[in-house]
Amino acid sequence: MATTDPRTTIKNTVDANLGVITNDAGGASTVLSIWEGGPETLKYLFTICHVLLTFGEPRSRAIRPIQDVPVHYLMRYPITVTTVNIPLTGVGLTHTAARMQYKVTYALRAAIPVTAQSVGVPAFTMRLVEDVASHKRIGGLDVWQATHYVEYETDYG
Repeated sequence: MATTDPRTTIKNTVDANLGVITNDAGGASTVLSIWEGGPETLKYLFTICHVLLTFGEPRSRAIRPIQDVPVHYLMRYPITVTTVNIPLTGVGLTHTAARMQYKVTYALRAAIPVTAQSVGVPAFTMRLVEDVASHKRIGGLDVWQATHYVEYETDYG
């Protein structure tokens, strides 16, 4: 059975369907999509991008629906969206982190349902189920983060 793992499927879905996110000045923002745990340093990432999407490791649990159908595994994959306020010299902010969070959340809510149900083997269902937002000040940098959880249910096993 040669299939793509769920984490890669979710990342590919988001990358392909996220669309263009505009900054406050109306221009296109740069979105960097990476795996969690890479060697990147947060401060320097925002010199090359406006939005950082991080795809994390899943949590899973077995569930058994009514009427004794085979056990399904429900996996939750975190997608963390990180933004900071980025100044453009002499002009003010090119975008504010809070607005960018809203735009990316809206885009994710549109991107995930595009491939919400597959008809392939193994079949899967994918949906965005929860958002958890936070704002921290770290070393002079205002960091806005929202973790979006995507449930990926499959009939493995």
